[in-house]
Amino acid sequence: MGAFSSVKKLLLKHVHFIEQNKMDFVRDPSRDFTRTRKLSFSDMIMMIISMECGSVRSELLKYFSYSPDTASSSAFVQQRGKIKPDAFKSLFQSFSAQLPSPTYKGYHFFAVDGSDIQIPLEGTCEEYRYFRNGHQSDYFQIHLSAVYDLIGEHYCAAFTEPRKGHDERKAFHRLLETQVFPAKALFIFDRGYEGYPLMAHISSRHQFFVIRAKDNHTGGILKGMDLPEEDEYDFSFNKICVARWLVRYNDAPELYHRAHCSNTPYFLNASVREYQLAFRVVRFRLDNGSYECLLTNLPKEEFSLAELKNIYRMRWGIETSFRYLKHSIGLLYFHSKKIESIEQEIWARLILYNFCMAVTLRIGKKKHTSRYLYKPNIANAIHVCRRFLKMLADETPPNVEQLILRELSPVRAERNSPRKQPIIKPRKFNYRVY
Repeated sequence: MGAFSSVKKLLLKHVHFIEQNKMDFVRDPSRDFTRTRKLSFSDMIMMIISMECGSVRSELLKYFSYSPDTASSSAFVQQRGKIKPDAFKSLFQSFSAQLPSPTYKGYHFFAVDGSDIQIPLEGTCEEYRYFRNGHQSDYFQIHLSAVYDLIGEHYCAAFTEPRKGHDERKAFHRLLETQVFPAKALFIFDRGYEGYPLMAHISSRHQFFVIRAKDNHTGGILKGMDLPEEDEYDFSFNKICVARWLVRYNDAPELYHRAHCSNTPYFLNASVREYQLAFRVVRFRLDNGSYECLLTNLPKEEFSLAELKNIYRMRWGIETSFRYLKHSIGLLYFHSKKIESIEQEIWARLILYNFCMAVTLRIGKKKHTSRYLYKPNIANAIHVCRRFLKMLADETPPNVEQLILRELSPVRAERNSPRKQPIIKPRKFNYRVY
């Protein structure tokens, strides 16, 4: 069985399981999806997963292979309104848990980050409404916090919340409490996640972290520590996290840190009043002459300063995944103005991304005679996989793997460029082309 067929079989297995328990994921179990219709529960799940950026009508025609018996747009809207977003969330969790998660030195590498998603809401959805800037119209955003497997190249956990007032650190605290991660999981964070509560929470679960911190002379938790202001270094520290500051702590205040009460239940409680946190502070020089600092609890004998530099560089994989998720998968384009339908499509896009990357990884990389290692072009692979994922395609799929390998891209590990910040504009439905 080929890579595409095996991954599709795995996905359909989990879709079938969700369908068997559909009463847990519909609005009215006594009525919804109890009669035979053109768009069954599994058809709705697979169609929303495989939808592109066209109008609902054009997507229905593609799914039904342009049959005169194609379901109407009204039928699609009514059927999707019966399904809770939890159906797609549950499918994402069960399918992602079955994808392989390779390790390095026995550690699973997970990058943690968030991204803003512009959504086409209208009306008085104040929790999603974002501020007006001059003559610019109001726009709406939802924030996606995700945990990305850097070696397995798929999303393994996610959390959505309104962009206004979001807190990425609290979102990860919640994911760490509710999701099951493998032993020896290494979570890699960008600057902005640094903080003793986050480090203590991860450490208390016997997991590992690498967090980018502000330099010791610019602020952050390194400010005030006895650290050199120049050159590279690798020092070990011990801090005792406490929920309340006691008089006896005044004898050695540098050893204690008072964690905020709202962040301490994960590792401090009525029986555990103090938590000892051991971590390393490393600083390395970049190619442009500047320095970066990292906080980690990885053993020094297993991971040197040079290896930590390469590990943090791997974190860019989640930034690349957001680009493919938004532009190739189509997370920027929705087919509804209702928040629950939008949440359906967010989880569906994550499922589709994981499906496409699982197929691509099974095909493997191909080395050419030049100096670069070549791998399948991800945008082309997504297009091919989505085309033949549609359940009602009459034609037998050709050699999908061969179609994917027709387009290859070089792997340029050392390549870098400045990040561009686009101007945010309100997105409407007038982008659709029939």
